[in-house]
Amino acid sequence: MAHCAQSPSFILHQLTCQFATGDTLFGPLTLTLETELCGLVGRNGSGKTCLLRLLAGLDAPAHGHIERFGSLVYVAQQQTVTPETTMAELLGYDALFAARKRIEQGDYQADDIERMDGFWDLQERLDAAFADASLPPFAAEHLAAQLSGGERMRALLCAALMHEPDYLLLDEPTNHLDRQGREWFYAILTRRRGGTLVATHDRELLALLPRILELTPSGLRSYGGNYADYLRLRDAEQQAAQAALDHATTERRRTRLRLQKEHDASQRRSAQTLRTVDTLNIASFERVKYKGAAKERPGAFRHQHREQNEALNTAINEARERVEAAAPVLFTLPGSRIAEGKQVLVMEDLVLPHVPRAPLSWRMDGPMRVALRGPNGCGKSTLLKVIMGEMAPLAGHCHVPVTTAYLDQHLSHLDLSLSVLAHLRLEDTPLEEGTLRTRLAQLQLSADKVTLPLSALSGGERLKAALACVLWRREATQLLLLDEPTNHLDLASTSAIETALATFPGALLVVSHDEAFLRGLKLTHSLEWRESEIIGEARV
Repeated sequence: MAHCAQSPSFILHQLTCQFATGDTLFGPLTLTLETELCGLVGRNGSGKTCLLRLLAGLDAPAHGHIERFGSLVYVAQQQTVTPETTMAELLGYDALFAARKRIEQGDYQADDIERMDGFWDLQERLDAAFADASLPPFAAEHLAAQLSGGERMRALLCAALMHEPDYLLLDEPTNHLDRQGREWFYAILTRRRGGTLVATHDRELLALLPRILELTPSGLRSYGGNYADYLRLRDAEQQAAQAALDHATTERRRTRLRLQKEHDASQRRSAQTLRTVDTLNIASFERVKYKGAAKERPGAFRHQHREQNEALNTAINEARERVEAAAPVLFTLPGSRIAEGKQVLVMEDLVLPHVPRAPLSWRMDGPMRVALRGPNGCGKSTLLKVIMGEMAPLAGHCHVPVTTAYLDQHLSHLDLSLSVLAHLRLEDTPLEEGTLRTRLAQLQLSADKVTLPLSALSGGERLKAALACVLWRREATQLLLLDEPTNHLDLASTSAIETALATFPGALLVVSHDEAFLRGLKLTHSLEWRESEIIGEARV
């Protein structure tokens, strides 16, 4: 990999991020980020997006400050795209293209010429960047909503790289990228000169990164090497921390036993002194002195023992803080078993909107487990929406005679102003609130988060909430449609969802570019877009 000589890009001084409630999300962080390629990992909700926004200067920290050196560009994991959003608006170039249009029409404003300085060849540069990313030529007025999520992300990455910033801040850039898009991104990232901090759960990408930063509530820790090196070092740290905790716990138990014996012995000696001092042939003032000392000795021992006990407790607490709370992510996945041969889905001469391909005829019978693969923009998400009846086909027929649940990749069915508990009540869930809270806690959606509006949750937490809403309904699901279900999920949560889906008793149709995830689903069939036909079927 070619990288610049390392120099400071960010210096974090006691940086703290807090919720509106005043609760601390992370910090204080004190760290220097140098001009190199780094991955940023952490559990869902740990604050990765918050940290990137703080570094980008979009948000202000609760405490502390950041020194920034050089130019930077931030690419968010989620963009607000309305049906009217143009490509120029998506990339932040709408003012430039509007100015160029006014100049070309001869009706320009006073500052239009100055605004275009350095951007007269913007169209040509975008066309070249889009071609390198296997995107069609850039059209400023083209509607961004007509592109797939992966195509929009590629366009945003093209625009970010064109600026040639000193530092890139990227939040989950590969979530929606297909195989070709990921390989393109991996290639440009590893040969880029300049610093990059990329928050990601993409295992393939993490394997390419020479440094990993882990964000936890207690701080930001740096590990040299790629993800495999990080796991090895982190496991070694955790084993050492657990050994230190075990040693401190054992030492406290032994010391307490010794202190108790010393205390009991002191009590016996004091009692013996008080019983015999009156029989001694000594002056009365000496007798008073002996009695006073006998009474003070247990108090002195108690004070000494209390200090030792506090020191032992402090040692244990410090050791416990170094041991990460590794509570497993658990996901309970209800469903209704489908008999072999039962009709699940029938498509006859189906022509999809916005997809110029041959008519599709295909069917699912019984508990088939199907992966739908293909490049960005080929129509995978459109097909799922047609199956659900959310979009009408241009021609043909689609019949789904079983109960179906659908999770779309943009979570568009969610009202972000409502909490996950409110959504579940609207879905008429049969689970009592206590059971719901327990299951949500197993997903690491804690009691303080299940009543927050979904807009206040991280992308991964929001996706877990969406999965809960589509699956914990009153009517058990027989056909489950999932569109990129692991986007935004941390690795522990991805593993939990993978394990739960592997035992789902109904039929499954899943769109994903995460091959490691697909391999764990016990698939029975794989469907893939091809040039000559809309999809080709292969039995796994």
